[in-house]
Parts: sequence; structure tokens; C-alpha cells
Amino acid sequence: MNRRPLAIGMFTGAVLSAAWGGFASADSVGCSPPPSSSTPFQLIVGAVACQELTDSQNLLGQGIAVPFEYYVPPSCTAAKPCSVLYLLHGFGGSYTEMLGSPGTDPKTLAWVQAETSEPPPGFESAPWDYFDPSTWISPPGLPSLDMILVAPLGQTLPGGYGPQPGMDSYWVDWNPRYALGGDQQRYDTPAPRFATFVTRELPDFVTAYLPAGSGRDYSAIAGVSLGGYGSYDLGLQHPDVYSAMMSVSGAMNFLFAPAPQPGMVTLPVGIQPPQPVTYVRLPAATGPLTQAPLPAEVGTFITALDALGDPVADHAYYRGNMPTDLAMNGRAYTAAGAQILGIDAFVNDMVPERGAERLASGDPSALQNDLSSEPFENIVFPMNVDMEVAFAQQGVENTFAIHQGNHSDVYRNAWFRGLEEFAYARLRHAGRGNAASAPAASFDYRTISSDFSIWGWHFTVKRQPVEFLILRSVSCDALTLHGTGVVTVTIPQSCRTGLDGEPTFSVDLGPDQATDEPLDASATPVYGRSVTVELTGHHKSSSP
Repeated sequence: MNRRPLAIGMFTGAVLSAAWGGFASADSVGCSPPPSSSTPFQLIVGAVACQELTDSQNLLGQGIAVPFEYYVPPSCTAAKPCSVLYLLHGFGGSYTEMLGSPGTDPKTLAWVQAETSEPPPGFESAPWDYFDPSTWISPPGLPSLDMILVAPLGQTLPGGYGPQPGMDSYWVDWNPRYALGGDQQRYDTPAPRFATFVTRELPDFVTAYLPAGSGRDYSAIAGVSLGGYGSYDLGLQHPDVYSAMMSVSGAMNFLFAPAPQPGMVTLPVGIQPPQPVTYVRLPAATGPLTQAPLPAEVGTFITALDALGDPVADHAYYRGNMPTDLAMNGRAYTAAGAQILGIDAFVNDMVPERGAERLASGDPSALQNDLSSEPFENIVFPMNVDMEVAFAQQGVENTFAIHQGNHSDVYRNAWFRGLEEFAYARLRHAGRGNAASAPAASFDYRTISSDFSIWGWHFTVKRQPVEFLILRSVSCDALTLHGTGVVTVTIPQSCRTGLDGEPTFSVDLGPDQATDEPLDASATPVYGRSVTVELTGHHKSSSP
């Protein structure tokens, strides 16, 4: 499908509008209960279904039922499993925003119909005329994109974790300092962990019960608006989980501030205490706002103060969950030097073409919809430009387009076929001849997590402050670490290398800072310490 080329000029940021809300909350009406000995799982094929799973990992609540929707094409079978495209909804929305309700005619659902049909040639000049999938065609030779579609619910749940049900998840693991036992406790449950649910527990269920392949070769993720942010955030934090990530008008940077990118140059010694110091956390100045009665539209955005925290006191936590700050994580390559993660996105140009066109012809009805959705695109447009700048600075390959219109499905739906083609081309399809993808031979990575696995490597960091650990040029031969604290590294057994013959070793990056990382300071070479470790030999192994 044709994509409009990117043209970047000077853009003005927008003031946050109260237009974020407006979608109805989902419930589990019409959802099948979690599978059990008394209620076995019943697969539904060729129609949208709602299914609950038991949160056995207690990520969103103590063993609660978590609903999601799915669509399985008729061609997907246990003998010929299909790849999965995870679809994340936007602010105030639910999975019905992506896949409709159970019983909805699949021919009316854009994400479903994009698998077997497309808008007619020439639609690009007026895509709003083809937002209804019934106007699409299936010309001879058009390949069927047989992917299972899975749409989770990004809301806190009744009886689950968080201050109250129905709050936007932001698709992140919530900041634990505001949860039960935290130093700024606001609610009396553990912090909900939506990112971990979407990247671990949900795929485990999908591969166990649906005719789906397992692993990153069979997984891609996409989202709209807040879901576009979620797809990029999860895709960049877990590039070893997805083969491709796509965004539609994603909200890439809630801080509305520049995202300094870590440079390629590092220094062996930067600014840090000469010896260990007492760690002090800044108090959350915005805490009382979350307790005040607010209009629903404003409250949707204020939820970020519970999910991520105070933008000043928890600046590092925000940065650790902003795609603009994680651009370098797309730098993972095969032995041949090919980038592994596929990245595709589009945003609209903020011009309400359809409303203006209908108004000129005497029909003002479309203009009202355009006016209500206009503020959204004004906010996310500069965020997407910032995201492209970040990718360019890090040398990360991606495709990006600016289309006509604003923050409405009327302008977006006609382009979904292109997104699905992008994902399908990068996914594995059983029985269709394409082989498994090559593992990452080298990669860069940046995270605020202190205990994580990436590309088969495992890292733990002993430190108190919330700050980035930066990994550069990680391969079986060497790696460079930048930050503070003591980092314990475990190399994949497949490398057959180590330090002094051992696959697990520790690297001392010097004393912790006195407080959480301020203003993305780790992006500069003078914050913390850099250490390069050369790996050699045939390491010992406790495994056969």
C-alpha cells in the first residue's frame, strides 16, 4: 500500500485538552469464564470472541478473571498455527475499540477485514471515504494475512489491584512507591503490572489455548493513541518478544519534554559520589491531585500520577517508560548486520479534510466529529516527530508516514491493511516456507529495571536510585555497561564465552547517586561510570 513520505518542519506543541475521554468502559458480559475442569475452553473460529483467563501470576489482582477478545481466522489450526497480532486500545477505551463486541459481524471490523481485503486503488487521496470496510475489495491475488488478533483490556479491574476499577492502565507496570507498602502509598493493593501481563501471562494463555505459534517469531504488537504508546513502550522494552511493533497516532512522550539520547561515546569515569551516600527519594508534590474530585475526561489523564507517579519526583520512572527515551533499544542486529525489530507508524496531519469537505457540500454532521477529535492529534503529532528524531539519532531503521486527518477512525481505518502487511512480512507462518528469525548477535539496550532478561542475557543491578543502566555493543565477545551500582551479568550458554571462564560475573560501576536520576542525566557520558568487559574462552556450564 502507498505511504505518504515524511516531511518534518517546525511544529508547535499543544496544551493538554480534556478530550482524552469519551469511550465506554468494557465489562466481561459475553465473555467465556476461565477454563477449568468444569468449564473447558471452547475455541471460536471466524468470529470475535471474549474470553477470561485466571491471573495465576497475580499481576492485575489476586487470582482474578481477566477478560480479553480474540479473532482466529478459519485457516489457523493446531497443525498449522498462526502468528498473533496484539492490539492495544486507546485512552478511556476497551478491547471493543479494536475488535467490537462478541457477535459483531466481522465484515464491519477494520482490523479483521484488513486481513482479507483492502481499500480500492486511489483511496489515498480521500481515505475517509473508505473507513467502512464494506467499501474495501479483495482483488484476485490479494494474499490473506492469516494472523490471530488478540485485544487485551487496559483498565484496572473490579476486585483487582489499583485505587479503583476502570482506570486506564497506560500499559505499564505501575510505580510501586504509590501502592501498598510504598513510601508514598495512595491505595491499599499491590501495584498492577499491565506490561508484564501483556508480555508474559497473556501470550502464555494464547499459545496454550489458541492455534498460535510461540515466541517472537509469531508475535507482533500494534496500538492506537495510548495503545500506540503502549505498543512502542512494550516493543522497545521487550524487542526480544515481538518481531514487529506498529503505532497509530501514539502518545510517545507524556512528559511533553525533549528526550536526550545517549551518545555512542562513553567515559570510564563520570560524575558520581566518591563513596556510598545516603539515598533520598523526592516527595511527590502532585499526590493530592489524585484524590481530588475531577471530571472523567481530566481524570483519565490524571491516572498517570498513580500509574507512573509525579513527573518531577518520579522523572526517571517516566523516562524509563517513554518510547522516546527507549529508541536505542531498537538497535539489535543479526550476525549479518540486519536490524531485527520491525518498526512502523503513522500519524495524521491534523487537517479535518472530511469535515471541511462535507461542510462545503452543505452537510455539517462530519464537522462535529472532526472538532471533537482534533485536539488529540494536535497533542500526539509533535510526540511522533520527537520519536522519529530519536530513532534517527540512534540509527534505528523504521518506516513512518503522515496521512490526512485527525484522531478518528474515519481517517485511520483505511490504512490498517498496510500495518498488517508490515507485520505479516516479518512474522513466521507455519507450513508457509519461512524459517525462524536469527537471534541477536549484537544489541544495545537501556532500562531502569534492576532485574531483567534481554536477548537471552540476564542482568541484576544492586543500587537504590531509579536510573538507567545502558548497555552498548553487547555480543558474545564483549559488552559495555554505563551507570552506577554493581551489575551481575549472566551470559547465554549459547555464547560459550565468559569472564575468567565463568558465564556469570559482576561489574562494579561505582557508588550509587544520592537520588533518582534527574532530567535523563544518564544520556550524557559524564553521569556514572562506563566499563567494557572483554569475554573470552569456553565458559564452564552447570547444564548438560
